[in-house]
Amino acid sequence: MHNKKLGFLILGIVLTAIVYYLMSNNISTTKALEQNTKLKQQVNMQLTQMQSSGFSILDREIQQEEEHFVISLDDPQKATVFFAQKGLRIDIEEAEELKGLKVRVDVSYFNNAISLDLYPVTLPINLKTILAIEENKDLSSQIDEMLKQKVFFMHMNVDHSATTFTGNVKDISETIKDEKEIQLTLQGYEFSGELKGERVTKFKQTLNESHLQMGDEMDRYISGLESSYELTGATTYDYISDYSIEEIKINEAPMAVLHANNISLHSTSNVKNGLAEEKFNIKMNNIDILTEEEKIGMKTLLLDMNMSNIDVAALEKLQKTDSKNIKESDALIETIVSKNIHMDISMLSVEQMILHGKEIPGFTLHSKMDIDPSLDIYQLGINPKHARNKMNGDIHLSLSKELLNVIKEDPKAMLTYMMYRPKRKLGQRIYHIRIGNGKIKVNGKTVDF
Repeated sequence: MHNKKLGFLILGIVLTAIVYYLMSNNISTTKALEQNTKLKQQVNMQLTQMQSSGFSILDREIQQEEEHFVISLDDPQKATVFFAQKGLRIDIEEAEELKGLKVRVDVSYFNNAISLDLYPVTLPINLKTILAIEENKDLSSQIDEMLKQKVFFMHMNVDHSATTFTGNVKDISETIKDEKEIQLTLQGYEFSGELKGERVTKFKQTLNESHLQMGDEMDRYISGLESSYELTGATTYDYISDYSIEEIKINEAPMAVLHANNISLHSTSNVKNGLAEEKFNIKMNNIDILTEEEKIGMKTLLLDMNMSNIDVAALEKLQKTDSKNIKESDALIETIVSKNIHMDISMLSVEQMILHGKEIPGFTLHSKMDIDPSLDIYQLGINPKHARNKMNGDIHLSLSKELLNVIKEDPKAMLTYMMYRPKRKLGQRIYHIRIGNGKIKVNGKTVDF
């Protein structure tokens, strides 16, 4: 589960559950108390809606200045629809991971704001199942104790106008004793946002540091995370988003080790006549990937890309469809493809690369691609060559001669080089790849399969 999505998920549950407590305009506490009965009726209506949307409300206690209840996620498929209505995009698989999760919400009323504390009291079914299979009573008891101690604790403040909110997650520094020691650290997670009606229209978050280590098997570290998200239209595909990370390390040796610095992502999306156009701009200063065989390093990676003619209704249905339902998934994919999807990579470049211990100049790539509306997903599964007849586009690849020389050290790559020679321009090695009419051509020469 991605941290951002998990934060959105819990935030969405809580905001939706209490939104009708809030007044549509700034009002005094006295006036709010005078309308207490009316507010409680509105709350009952909202909680009733939640209970028909994949949730149940448990252990509800109502007092004059406080309220307490537990929210349980019971039906992930209904919940994803509910979140979409509130402006939050949650994949069905991610919601499935949280099925059975119970979060306690403590609400307090103040003069100018409403304060909320929330914390899990019951683990999702998947996690409980894993613990049961392991038959590790010591591990289970440690996790139960963490829940009792409210280790995972979020605090929020929402103003009485129901237009802004702020919050934070309590710092975590925990060690779980098992066959392999598990260390979990979370520091400096804060968030804020804006509401319009029942929808989260703006969301910002910052994280100083997050670290999860499980013995020698896994080590994941993130620092300096900042992100912002703003809805700009009627759908969840109308948005502007910015995301940056100072450093990320993922060590799952001996499989792979990844280390990246100064990552930024800017993306926008807008919907017109039911079709979305999404644009992405990604930049990384450094990225190193270490496998058992090789260390691959890249410096100054840039990617500018956009996709258009994306059928929003079909895509939303696909995200809510069980991945095991292949027939329905294929039908929805064909619907998406039938709108003539266009993909444009205006820039993919790496300034410097490290291969076989050598630091060498990198490459640039430009590409435009259209998918024919008549693409048959069933036929594609039987015969991948079917894609050649249903794609139309160009790829322009420019490599440094040093990079091509390193690639040619592989015998298979050398054979390909001998068959399809690059053009030369200003010290670069150029490949123009044309896909269309059922053929693939490299610098004018047809590729035989």
